[in-house]
Amino acid sequence: MKLLLFLSVAILITSCGPSRFIEPLEKDQLAVGVSLGGPFIDFAGTPIPVPLTQLEVGYGLRDDLTLHGGLHTTALFFGNAQIDVGVTYLTPKLKGKWTPHISVAPSVNFIYDFNDRKAKLWPILDVNAYYNYGKRRNYFYFGINNYFDFAGIETQGRNRYILLSPQVGHVFKGKERGWELFTEIKFIAPYLNSASPFVPYKGITGENGATGFYFGFRKMLNTKKKES
Repeated sequence: MKLLLFLSVAILITSCGPSRFIEPLEKDQLAVGVSLGGPFIDFAGTPIPVPLTQLEVGYGLRDDLTLHGGLHTTALFFGNAQIDVGVTYLTPKLKGKWTPHISVAPSVNFIYDFNDRKAKLWPILDVNAYYNYGKRRNYFYFGINNYFDFAGIETQGRNRYILLSPQVGHVFKGKERGWELFTEIKFIAPYLNSASPFVPYKGITGENGATGFYFGFRKMLNTKKKES
């Protein structure tokens, strides 16, 4: 029962999973992918990782705008239908040799509990900076995940309406960007005490927050732009 409780809490808190499509797809490009990973939780004094799985799909509306969505498959195992839908927008790049690309990704995360017949929706905002390198334009990135709950979450004696989680990651591209491998480390709510019932996690930040690790694979179903 304790393990099931921890897994349920972890699904809710980290339901956003890794950032999706930091760098937008090309116009009319379609991609599908899968990711695995989650935070380390404290189970009977032993840190164990939570294997959260997700399926994702993305479509390039423009070169600077990608529509994406995800299905949280681990949540289904626990009787929850959970999806997220959002867009990634690449802001105009500022001049400067060391100026990174900046992408903004607003989305919503929806979950329906079949057992309790209750539903909830959370707005999410990811902001990331990334640098391309090499012939295939691989990139590494860093940013912050903003997770909103307008009803308020009571923890450590106060209501919190937003969870902030910094993140860093890397994306390795295959030939002609036909596929991608991505990894991400997320520092989940590093300002909250991990001993609280709300965040029963383990992290490299000691007693505060948790550390989540994610990796995944993404396949582009068409690698060239359509001719207009």
